[in-house]
Amino acid sequence: MNELRWILLAAGLLLIAAIYAWGLHARRRAAAPEHERMTRVEPARTVPVVPEPAETGPEEEDEAPFEDARSADAEEFDAEPVPRPAPGSGRREPRLEPQLDDSFDVEPPTIRLEPRLETKPEPRSEPQAGARLEPRFEPADAPPPEPPRRPASQKIVAVRVVAAAGSQFSGEQLLDAIEADGFTFGRYQIFHRLDDSGRPLVSLASLKEPGTFDPAAMPGAQFRGIALFAVMPGPLPGVRAFDELIVTARALAATLGGQLQDERGGPLSLARIGHLREEVAEFERARGVAADG
Repeated sequence: MNELRWILLAAGLLLIAAIYAWGLHARRRAAAPEHERMTRVEPARTVPVVPEPAETGPEEEDEAPFEDARSADAEEFDAEPVPRPAPGSGRREPRLEPQLDDSFDVEPPTIRLEPRLETKPEPRSEPQAGARLEPRFEPADAPPPEPPRRPASQKIVAVRVVAAAGSQFSGEQLLDAIEADGFTFGRYQIFHRLDDSGRPLVSLASLKEPGTFDPAAMPGAQFRGIALFAVMPGPLPGVRAFDELIVTARALAATLGGQLQDERGGPLSLARIGHLREEVAEFERARGVAADG
């Protein structure tokens, strides 16, 4: 079968080459000058006359129609003599060549004979004994997920008590109020309310930089406001420590005639208190999950 395919392929290529050569020859003749494209008259061909046999018989009667046909063909092929120019005229008669029609433009057909190639699977090379196998690492489609973040180990919740607009707290009034509410001056030069073991439940700092107090100089000073904060985890559970902070801030605001604000200086509304309390509860839940893990 393969030899037959190659033979057909060679025959097709020869046929294409012949058709292409004939078309190229026709284009060249069509593009030649007018005086070179005149028809060339070939000399007349004479048909030899076969003499008839002397005797006629049955065979002559059978061959008579063929003789008449040959005579008619000979008369058709006889051409008139071509007139020759007079000697010495110096004028050559143009040669007449057969004129080809320009429309005879043959496009060679496209023949594609593609041999079928059979592919054999490549043999898999088996690892040799004792050969060292290198590990292959393929790139991952996505980066590995980040490990879960550990919850914050500490949370500070703060609120403010500030004087009314255009006024300030007197140092003496502020000192009396915070001492009456159970605060004592202590660590970091600020006031703290302590539990029975001496751990701070709520701490109190000044809004004036750096936030510290000097109890001896407080009676003659003025203060714009104070900040109260609770550090969690502490002596009390988070939600109870937050509630203690809010109760203390409200009591001081009522005593000093001040206003409650959140840690950013915004109004401490009931909605804001609820939001802060939920943050404390979430912090406690995260710590509980981390402790269980």
